[in-house]
Amino acid sequence: MTAFAALAEPSRRQILDLLRERERPVGDIVAHLRISQPGVSKHLRVLRAAGLVDVRPEGRRRLYTLRAAPLSEVDAWLTPYRKHWTDRLDALERHLEDYPMTEGTLQEIGGRPALRFTRPLAHPIERVWRAVSTYDELAAWFVAPMEFTHVGQRFEAMEQSGEMLRFEPPRVLEWEWGGERFCFELEPDGAGTVLTFLHIFDQRDRGADYASGWHFHFDRLHAHLDGHPLPDAEPAHLVALNDRYAQRFGLDREVGRQVIAEHYGAQE
Repeated sequence: MTAFAALAEPSRRQILDLLRERERPVGDIVAHLRISQPGVSKHLRVLRAAGLVDVRPEGRRRLYTLRAAPLSEVDAWLTPYRKHWTDRLDALERHLEDYPMTEGTLQEIGGRPALRFTRPLAHPIERVWRAVSTYDELAAWFVAPMEFTHVGQRFEAMEQSGEMLRFEPPRVLEWEWGGERFCFELEPDGAGTVLTFLHIFDQRDRGADYASGWHFHFDRLHAHLDGHPLPDAEPAHLVALNDRYAQRFGLDREVGRQVIAEHYGAQE
């Protein structure tokens, strides 16, 4: 297993980010990634095989530690590309992913399908926090505006009940709504912020439909933060996004197309 192959999976890169801060037990990594413990253990085995992680026993626990030396091979490969960079995207995500960082991925968490989006935003974390947590800001770009205030907060939106599960300004918002789970996580990135969004749901065949909607709304968030005109919900654009995600996820594109047609009218 090479470092390149190990780093191609986003969850393994997130594990390395956590271990870069300090050594951690499996349970700590599970809590941060919200992936099942068997899933985290599998990723750790791959990282150990690539020489990127060490493990040591401490009582009844096993602590995992980052080994950065194998990354020198990746760094050497990236060197001739650096002159082409014009933004602050992480070099590994920019050159090793098989898909753009701005697009969503379909995963499984706790036996349920889940969409994950990661977006780099050229704004400080406090500004992005306001955009994802306050009523007036959410009204500008989000599906349904609301004011998030505290853990245990109950709310109604689009005729569905919800409850706030985590409220950790300016880093984490997690809530349950309509039997589904949603989470914003913010991380500083120099002068900007990396936003990670998670949506856990039940109907896997809706994955492309949900992904196209979130993709569109995060484009609106970008425009809102940058002070640009917000894109409108053009059915042809949503259909194109739906079809692209359906192809990537191996899903039936007609499921999302039917939902879009019901909301906006039929599209060829």
